[in-house]
Amino acid sequence: MKDISVETKLDLPCSRRKFVIDTLAGIGSITIGSFIIINQVACSNDANPVTPNGQDIFFLVDVSLSENSALQVVGGTLALPSNAIDSHGMLLYRENENVIKVYSRNCTHANCIIDAYSFSGVSTCSCHGSAFDLNGNVLNGPAENPLKQYNATISVDMITITT
Repeated sequence: MKDISVETKLDLPCSRRKFVIDTLAGIGSITIGSFIIINQVACSNDANPVTPNGQDIFFLVDVSLSENSALQVVGGTLALPSNAIDSHGMLLYRENENVIKVYSRNCTHANCIIDAYSFSGVSTCSCHGSAFDLNGNVLNGPAENPLKQYNATISVDMITITT
């Protein structure tokens, strides 16, 4: 078997055809690899995140703070931005003294972020016009599925939201 050193290999001429074939093969490999990675990330279920040890993630909302004070009264609503539980944010609605309903702001039609509840209790998606009620149900399409709901408990002035 003949030994060829690296220096010798580097001195070998490369034909234009081989260069083009090798370049296209490399670009194709990168493209396919990128597609697979992006597709896997897009298909991951981050709508229900959990900690590495399998426990639910929780998020606290202190209603004694001025920015959350709307939830101090029955019928109050609040729109939260992206957080550890939901990257789209959450809609909160105080149904009664003991019940807080929490929904994802992720529109079930095209993954747009839906608006805060209006005074009439409707949250609208500005992308395509879907509308949702205070129970997360679809009032107006094109969305067909209700909003994802999270568990929530209230103790004095603290709301605990879990996945």
